[in-house]
Amino acid sequence: MPVKAPLALGTIALCALVLLPFVARFLTGGPTSRARSKLSDAALLIRRQQFQPAYDLLSRQTPGPEQSVLHQYRLAVCERALNLADSAYARLLRLEGTSPLLEGYRRLWLARSLEILATSTADSSAAITGYRDLLSLSVSPAVADSARLYLGAILRAGGQYRQALQMYQDQRAAVGTSPEILFRIGEVSRLLGDDTGSRDARLELMDRFPGHPLALSASRRLTPRDWDERFARAQVFYRHKDDRRAINDLRKLLIAEPRHQSAPRAEYVLGRAYARSGQLARARDTFERLHERYGWASALYRLAGLQVSGNKDLQAVETYVDFSRRYPQHELADDALWQAAKAAERRDAFATAGRIYASLATEYGGSEHAEEAAWGEGFSRYCLGQHADALQIFLRVGQQAKQPHIVDQSLFWAGKSASHLGRPEEADRLFTKAASGFPRSYYAARAISLGYGEPHLALSHPVLRAPLDVTNPDLSAVAGADYVQRAMALGELGLAAAAKRELRLAEHLNKGDFDAILVLRDSYDILGLHDRALLLSTRSARQDDDIHRLYPSYYWDEVADAARDASVDPYLVLSVIRQESYFNEGAVSHAGAVGLMQIMPQTGRKLARSLGVSSFERRLLFDPGVSIQLGSRFLGDQVRSFTAGSNGLQFPLGLAAYNAGPRVARRWLERFPIEDADTFVERIPYKETRLYVKKVLKNYSIYKTLNGSKPDA
Repeated sequence: MPVKAPLALGTIALCALVLLPFVARFLTGGPTSRARSKLSDAALLIRRQQFQPAYDLLSRQTPGPEQSVLHQYRLAVCERALNLADSAYARLLRLEGTSPLLEGYRRLWLARSLEILATSTADSSAAITGYRDLLSLSVSPAVADSARLYLGAILRAGGQYRQALQMYQDQRAAVGTSPEILFRIGEVSRLLGDDTGSRDARLELMDRFPGHPLALSASRRLTPRDWDERFARAQVFYRHKDDRRAINDLRKLLIAEPRHQSAPRAEYVLGRAYARSGQLARARDTFERLHERYGWASALYRLAGLQVSGNKDLQAVETYVDFSRRYPQHELADDALWQAAKAAERRDAFATAGRIYASLATEYGGSEHAEEAAWGEGFSRYCLGQHADALQIFLRVGQQAKQPHIVDQSLFWAGKSASHLGRPEEADRLFTKAASGFPRSYYAARAISLGYGEPHLALSHPVLRAPLDVTNPDLSAVAGADYVQRAMALGELGLAAAAKRELRLAEHLNKGDFDAILVLRDSYDILGLHDRALLLSTRSARQDDDIHRLYPSYYWDEVADAARDASVDPYLVLSVIRQESYFNEGAVSHAGAVGLMQIMPQTGRKLARSLGVSSFERRLLFDPGVSIQLGSRFLGDQVRSFTAGSNGLQFPLGLAAYNAGPRVARRWLERFPIEDADTFVERIPYKETRLYVKKVLKNYSIYKTLNGSKPDA
């Protein structure tokens, strides 16, 4: 995802021209794209929380008798969202008995409407009664969960703290412990005057879910009473990258009780907080002291990492190797050798890298790095020009490796080594054998793109250019079929989140049932919940017949149009979407990137200003049409920017720029040799970006092959 660099001004101007109709339709209420589902325009608008445009559209429509109930429910959904609680309440009353599947939700929404209406009368008794009556019935667990949470909130707001606490405890007993429940229990306990109960709930939240935003909120409200509580709070601050507060707490702890039994742990976290906040000298001093005073092994590992951060790779090699020798049984010992080999590789110290790779593969045969390290020894020999030795190593690893992608990788590089040795027939045989693994790995796809082997995926009809053949699912063999039926009804209303909760309940009931899971997959597809459908396809895939479900063409019309406008291959766009968001239009990354193609909000804001749109909102980036147009333009610009002087590396470099930023990719182009494209890709320093490039290019080869086209080499 383009998280490290904004769009260039030229790109923004181009995007403005392309996106103007999309933004205009979005801001005026028109959907800019349609996912491959059976949802109506109104349902799509509701799903994207554009309630006013949906309400206006529904108000203009005159449905037939068979659509009347659905139409009324959609209006009620919009009225609730638009705070027209009285209208929603009256409409929901009239809908009694019209849809048994939605009856539990209708009663929930009635109680919710009464709750909103009660804000003007300060009398919530009717809403409370509505929720209690609902909970006495046999309703969907999803409905009951919502009812308990709403009821707990009303009781708390009305000062009925003990009853609210009981409701939250009931919710915890029903669905298990969650950060939200612990936070609510803590807050209500505080209001009851139960400081012990409140503190216990907050501490449990911080201990069990330190990475959750509510743990950070609880930490800020907690006044620590002792060393352990302050340490718990500091660790939450650290998890949330609030290094200033973490450092402040940790330093106070170590000054107050430097001999506390957890002092080494606190000093270790302090060192990491210093390092992340850029205080490298303090981090180094902290880790050195920790290692010398306490023999804290991980501190030495972190010192090597600081050397890498300081651009001292060769010093880091020595420190990592020293760590593995001192602490051969440590859980990081194998990783230390792996990092040492990579650091040596970055500095062209291939002989050193090869020795370390060989040591790792031999001494830590059970490591997750072992087979890759065995291959890495061959790669080091290849980079040294020792192609005969490299060939023998690659052949050995190809025979011994258990991981299919390592087998393909070894065969491919054995083919490259044979080519350098002037043995073209052997090289062709090895490349062809690598290609036989297609579509399971990047190097099998790479061999196919070079013209070796037969992909065996081309279909007589280009299935990717038409919607997937998804019809109404047969629920006869599905446990919890009512959940699926209810999900379909909710999906027709545009309530995707509620529909997804119902389908997840059905998934739980059908674990291990292959046929039932396929039905649920199709149900997700019908509702436009494509990311979950793709995940279930991945889990249930058994043969090549499923390949088109693993590489679907959701949003094909939008992708084709945007790719044409951006002068980029539409299959490359599809490949990026699949990797970036798994076709989840609501995806949000840890870095804050949004939507199908993971665009950063600041990029969206710049685009909006260039369009003269002053009321830009982040939600614009959740619209598939806008995301695809923006992402395609950015991707196309990056690929074109590396066309000249890159020795055919425009795709890998363009993808690297999309993921890590254009400046970083340009720096790699200047740093590493480009005569051998495959070697360049393997030497991309960022592991995340290296794997990203490989995965997207593998996707690309499969998409092209499925449509009878030859992937670009």
